[in-house]
Amino acid sequence: MSAFIVEDKTINTIVTMLTNSEHVLDSSWYKRELKESGFDLDHMGGAEKLGQAMFKLNVQAITERYGEGEAEKFRKLDYKYRVQPHYTVISAYKNLRCWLYQCTEGDVPKTPLFKLMHGIADSIAHHIVSRTPEYEKAPWC
Repeated sequence: MSAFIVEDKTINTIVTMLTNSEHVLDSSWYKRELKESGFDLDHMGGAEKLGQAMFKLNVQAITERYGEGEAEKFRKLDYKYRVQPHYTVISAYKNLRCWLYQCTEGDVPKTPLFKLMHGIADSIAHHIVSRTPEYEKAPWC
């Protein structure tokens, strides 16, 4: 397996989607969990703080996979948060799955932020699937 440092746009799309709760119906639980973890997305600076933490976790995974100082060989470690105005829930979900995959090195999957983001990904997947015509037509139990 190979891993890399994701682009700023990848993390920014995820964070932008998470701050726009109208796109994901059941956002109250993950907003609460993020807030309890120090990332209050309803207040200024919360999105930037989450993006920075996600970037650092990605760098940590690369360091654990390839060794100290290797992350800088992938790209400059100069992450900047910027709102991504054009995205879909599906594209943000795919970005989140990519970021999670790039963070599956060493002890990173054991970290609270990784576990929380994995749970958020599951919630978003449910949100997407439960709104498809096939899901609506499927029998209940």
